[in-house]
Amino acid sequence: MGATIISNSGGWVSYDINPQIGDGYALLYNANTGVTDSVPRGKSAAFSAGSALWAVKIVAQADTIRQLKLKKVKKEKFPKDSLLIRDLNSGEERSFALINEYTIPADGGEYVVVKFDKSAIAKDTTSTKGDKEKEETKEKKGKKEKDKNFKSKGVPLMIYTPATNDSAGYGKVLHYSVAKSGERVYISLSVGDTAEVSVVLDVNPKKSTVDTLFKQEGSIVKLISDYEGEQCAFLFSGDTAKTKIYRLFYWNKKMNFPALVVDTINPSLPEEWSVLNKGSFYFSKSGEKLYFGAGVRPSPEPKDTLTEDEKAHVDIWSWHDKTVQPMQKKQLSKEKDRAYLCVYNIKEDRVVQLESKKIPRVSTQQKGDLNIALGYDNSPYKRASSWNGKWCNDIYRINVKTGAKKLLRKQQCGATSLSFNGEWFAYYEPADSNYYVVNIENGTTENLTENMDVMLCDELNDVPNAPHSYGILGWSRDEKSLLIYDRYDIWQLNVENRKVPLCLTNGEGRKNSTGFRYVKLDREEKGIDTKEPILLRGFNEVNKSSGFYTLDKGEMTSLIWGDFSVYSPQKAKDAGVMIWRRSTFINYPELEITDLSFANSKKISVTNAQQSEYNWGKTQLVDWIASDGLKHQGIIVTPENLDSTKKYPMIVYYYERSSNRLNRYYSPKPSRSTVNWTFYASNGYVLFVPDIYYRTGEPGLCSYEAVVSGSLSMAEKFPFINVNRMGLQGQSWGGYQTAFLVTRTNMYKAAMAGAPVSNMTSAYGGIRWGTGMSRMFQYEHTQSRIGGTLWDNTMKYIENSPVFFVP
Repeated sequence: MGATIISNSGGWVSYDINPQIGDGYALLYNANTGVTDSVPRGKSAAFSAGSALWAVKIVAQADTIRQLKLKKVKKEKFPKDSLLIRDLNSGEERSFALINEYTIPADGGEYVVVKFDKSAIAKDTTSTKGDKEKEETKEKKGKKEKDKNFKSKGVPLMIYTPATNDSAGYGKVLHYSVAKSGERVYISLSVGDTAEVSVVLDVNPKKSTVDTLFKQEGSIVKLISDYEGEQCAFLFSGDTAKTKIYRLFYWNKKMNFPALVVDTINPSLPEEWSVLNKGSFYFSKSGEKLYFGAGVRPSPEPKDTLTEDEKAHVDIWSWHDKTVQPMQKKQLSKEKDRAYLCVYNIKEDRVVQLESKKIPRVSTQQKGDLNIALGYDNSPYKRASSWNGKWCNDIYRINVKTGAKKLLRKQQCGATSLSFNGEWFAYYEPADSNYYVVNIENGTTENLTENMDVMLCDELNDVPNAPHSYGILGWSRDEKSLLIYDRYDIWQLNVENRKVPLCLTNGEGRKNSTGFRYVKLDREEKGIDTKEPILLRGFNEVNKSSGFYTLDKGEMTSLIWGDFSVYSPQKAKDAGVMIWRRSTFINYPELEITDLSFANSKKISVTNAQQSEYNWGKTQLVDWIASDGLKHQGIIVTPENLDSTKKYPMIVYYYERSSNRLNRYYSPKPSRSTVNWTFYASNGYVLFVPDIYYRTGEPGLCSYEAVVSGSLSMAEKFPFINVNRMGLQGQSWGGYQTAFLVTRTNMYKAAMAGAPVSNMTSAYGGIRWGTGMSRMFQYEHTQSRIGGTLWDNTMKYIENSPVFFVP
């Protein structure tokens, strides 16, 4: 199941069900009647803001696509999607073929904008005698005349209103942007005879009016609307060359024509810069600011004067580099022609550069409306991160109006948060496990947690590095308090005065070994009102049960709790209705609909009815005292039809700690060298999944202590386990542990190591394929847990390397 959404009214629910291979369904549930409709091969559904219409794409049959792939047919020749639109009030439907994409306004407007595929363009099949003679002449000459006429890449677009069955069509459309309010649709056309002419249209779907805002020879690459639809912006180039320089144009409803905001020359940007079609491009929520990307002006590639055999390809490594050569190559496409974030302050008519080579990453706040942004510079710490496992930044306060920068925090490695009004900047300091707050106005810093007697860092941290915090929840609505997590509870820290930190959950979490976490139901909320009821999700670390609570004026009330795993609910925007899911090892996480109290929750989906035809399995939480002297937890998975008088082979599967997965549902499916719990239980195996605790410098030995002692303990507790037929399986870090274990014990009949490391001395300097980064940090400070360099801890690298213990 996927793509679960609930309409704003709470009256409708949409979701997809898809098999691993083959065709699926989009389903539409009517909460008022309890009736579910299905659309074969439906995907990517959406509701309108007023809950009056539902749209869903219908994709081609999976087998048809597979056959075309086997025949190596080009993707552009694959069958195109269709679109089904249903009026939820009348039940009437319309379908449209050959579509490319569609958009429904997020917050208003009961219409659909449909952009069609280029195959929907009607082809002119008429010909004249003169045309035929021309073709014959071309053939005789042995070549065709080059068509000098401009050929638009634009496609048809339609705005369709189901309630009135009205539609408006536009041809040769390249780009469009729908205002989230639904008030406007801006469209760019690519037309012209001998050269491209770009046209920008302002369409009011409610009034059925169309105005032409812009028409000029050249090309447009990006077009955006603000939230209300009262402003638009686009990137335009009048260049005819292949390498184009773009200009930024801006328009609002008070203007007759769009204004050129950023040309190739702008005093606020470096001389060699221009607007780039890469990077961000958006209005702030209020529409007062326009953000765009700019960078070094593109220039034509120099003509290649060398043949392939004359070219030399050399990678130059240098210890001066901040990142190693493979990482530089991985990041090359990102860094080439990089676009740096800039802002056009509309009222002041001022352009400000925000990002730069010195501060390459800037985060705008409050959907771009706050006049303060945060800038991040990691360059002083890049080189060291290869071995120290710390990803730090110098953090700057940036004035969005002027571009002025002020250092807020140097070498920050922990969590940070800026209050909504930009008055306070909070951060976590890993060195002392405390939270601090900076007064943006006067620069003073206060320790908010120095007198707390509760650990705020990861209590289970077992890597040779500073433990992470449990995280910042957010800010109170009045912005006077910072809300944070410890292992179990939620704390309120007053930033305006030195009040004693308040435990909002009254210590109930720690008392009951239950971690409580806030559930965000309103996607647009600005701060948490601690005086109003809030929803919390809970998880018990001991028995793995979970559920939901409300916290209301200090009182904790259980809403629903049990031996299952719960998933975050989705609330209808305009109603007290939610959809949510829960699972066990046996029960798939079906979709349920409920009110805010979870009373009379109703299951509305049936995803895997075929499961009843198969032998499944059961999970059981187990514990034992391992040879390290600690009490460990684990999971035993047994076949559904277990006969306790028989003997069963057992596979031990591990990674680090997995006991929290007790109530997770596992669909039988292929995987990348991992054990599928359900598949093995179904086929008559017992699966044992032990938690492993680690000590610095002894990761291999720690896995031995947990796995071997756990295996013997399980065989002793459960006589149906065949101690002579036990196997090992692990993938990646688990694969390493498998490789280690088979060199230390002959207790297991078989073993499989997926993607293992067998030699830590060579892997220490290895390169991670995904990032191009050196693995040194992993061995010194994170998962591999050696705790030192290859030179300082040579014997630890050897002792933990399976290859040295293979005869």
